Amino acid sequence: MKKSTLALWLLLFAFNSLATTVRFETNVGVIDIELYDADAPITVQNFLNYVNSGRYDGTAIHRSEPGFVIQGGGYIYDGGSQFTTVTTDAPITNESGISNTLGTIAMARTSDPNSATNQWFINLSNNPELNPSGSDEGYAVFGEVVRGLDVVKNIESYLRINFSSSNLGQAVNAFPVYGPFSGSAVTLNNVVQVNRAYELSDVFQINAGLSGAWFNPDTNGQGFYLEVLPSLDTIIMAWFTFDTEQPDGAVPSTIGASGNRWLTVAGQFDGNQFAGDIIKTSGGLFDDPTSVMLELAGSIAVRFDDCGHALMSYSLNESGLVNEFPLQRISGSNIEFCEELAIINAPGATVTE
Repeated sequence: MKKSTLALWLLLFAFNSLATTVRFETNVGVIDIELYDADAPITVQNFLNYVNSGRYDGTAIHRSEPGFVIQGGGYIYDGGSQFTTVTTDAPITNESGISNTLGTIAMARTSDPNSATNQWFINLSNNPELNPSGSDEGYAVFGEVVRGLDVVKNIESYLRINFSSSNLGQAVNAFPVYGPFSGSAVTLNNVVQVNRAYELSDVFQINAGLSGAWFNPDTNGQGFYLEVLPSLDTIIMAWFTFDTEQPDGAVPSTIGASGNRWLTVAGQFDGNQFAGDIIKTSGGLFDDPTSVMLELAGSIAVRFDDCGHALMSYSLNESGLVNEFPLQRISGSNIEFCEELAIINAPGATVTE
């Protein structure tokens, strides 16, 4: 990847990370929804109120109209042909104006434009008839599916049944079911359900895609190689310098001096933070089986801001050197993989009531 392309990609990644994203963990796959915070602030805040209070957890996708919409947010199925209605907040002002296109999410409502509460729908195609037109104020789009549109389309393909329930209303005529279905009794295993809905944190998550070569852009001879071991929450780092002249043999390998070329680091990570011990290796010669000596030489901390940038600080015991500087990735071949893992691993944001 060219440097200019990489820089543009990283800029776009940083920009996109500012948008609020909600994850639906359904029993048939993950759906990530990027919200239009600036364009539909009332609708977005209303949606987040339900998300952050946990009221969407366990809700069923109770309506599927192939080529049109799937709808949810209003009911929880109890497995006995009955639905619990999700508690609603006050209806909100209609913020229609954004087009109902494939993959966008909008609020369901009655004939009253300002009646939307908790039910939402995802457009399965471009639906211009749901946009404002003449005296019809339309339906308020407030976000779009940025991951999991294939999951949405799978739901669209499921068998739909006329499900008789005393408290679900007309939506029973388009109730999607999946898995083994006897044709008589709908079990919890047949219901498409949002197991959990939560707002993704905007804090970057360390993942295996960060493994590779990094350097300090403020110098021309200081590099780092990282190996991320997610199953152990561990990072192993090789910290090295390079020049073309051999140092004087009488110069001891004092850390930070010209005679020292290589340090190793190992430690634990959590979220976007890594802390480890610096190990000095001495006594080894190239292609020589003689055992080397290892000595604790200091400490290191790294904060990863995204898949290509980090901030490193260190303290060296022997020389008393203390410093902080940026790190930048050398190669961009793993960037896309890293970004995908960061999305998958993103935790829920901390919600303050």
